[in-house]
Amino acid sequence: MARSIGLAFCLLSSLIGQSTAHFLLNYPPTIGFDDALEATPPCGSFHVNFATDNVTDFHVGGDSLAMTSIHPQATWLFRATLDQTAGGNFTNLLPADQQTGLGDYCERDVMVPASFAGSKGVIQVVQDAPDGILYQVRRNHDTTHCPSPLTLSL
Repeated sequence: MARSIGLAFCLLSSLIGQSTAHFLLNYPPTIGFDDALEATPPCGSFHVNFATDNVTDFHVGGDSLAMTSIHPQATWLFRATLDQTAGGNFTNLLPADQQTGLGDYCERDVMVPASFAGSKGVIQVVQDAPDGILYQVRRNHDTTHCPSPLTLSL
């Protein structure tokens, strides 16, 4: 019995050690991910570059954001800006939303202001969790309609 408990603890410890990410932005793709620097605002240590990076279309009338959290409880904040450096002037897209339980989380029908249509901007996902405030962003081209829910332009 003690041997099986010890084995189960070792297996659990190895799994926890492998899953060190604070949160993952699954959809649409993030501009980059570095778990050690995810607490660096405004983009988790990455810099937005519209000239060289893929730009994702985002429907101003509503689009989805999908994340995975390894925290048992966290508060999410979704923001957008037309400042292509993500340096400021963020608009909150929804009130702060609390997630209880780790795992996948999807926020559907996230809308940006209609005045953003046709502009390039940045969507920022912020997670306030027990170990601090964490950031990820995606580049986006705001659009009023697209042939599919998500299109990538190179």
